[in-house]
Amino acid sequence: MDGYTTEDEQVELLKKWWAENGKSAIFGVVLGLAAIFGWREWQIYKLTQIESASIIYEQALKASKESKIVEAKDKANAILSNYANTGYAVFARLILAHLATEEADYVTAEKQLTDLLGTVDDASLKHEVTLRLARVHLANDKADQALAVLNISDTGAFSPVYNELKGDAYAQQNKPDEARQAYQQAILESQSSASDLSLLNLKLDALGK
Repeated sequence: MDGYTTEDEQVELLKKWWAENGKSAIFGVVLGLAAIFGWREWQIYKLTQIESASIIYEQALKASKESKIVEAKDKANAILSNYANTGYAVFARLILAHLATEEADYVTAEKQLTDLLGTVDDASLKHEVTLRLARVHLANDKADQALAVLNISDTGAFSPVYNELKGDAYAQQNKPDEARQAYQQAILESQSSASDLSLLNLKLDALGK
């Protein structure tokens, strides 16, 4: 507007700009505000979902510890039904798998853990679920499936546990040499962490010479 020499000309230019662009400018501001407040509402909704799921999870965990099986299952399933998009759905499945194992319902436990493996991204949690699934297979006398689950190249800090469970699987298959090797590897890997090796040594001694 600096190129115009009179205030009247500047006013006329503003009127013309407003006639041509005023509505779209207001719409842009309104849209921007809606996006901001919409995002805030979404964040509040997510936070509410997480808080609600957290309360139900604590109730499920408490019921599980007190052996209130029906209540624990109901609470865990409520999380899966209503809060499946929260992180508590992972822990709900772990509770259901644990309860199923306690009842020797290995089919249900296996399904819960297998389904969970397909959704977990966190490496440590994935190892935890894998190890639990291997234990379920061993409890169900399925050493072959346990070894298949444990056949992972990058086991990281969980390597001693992987090797211990491999030893259990080989022992279940009546393969003492393979079991001994796996237990010895687990003991070797555990020494630097000051872990209690008494159970591993008992398992190793049980194999004989």
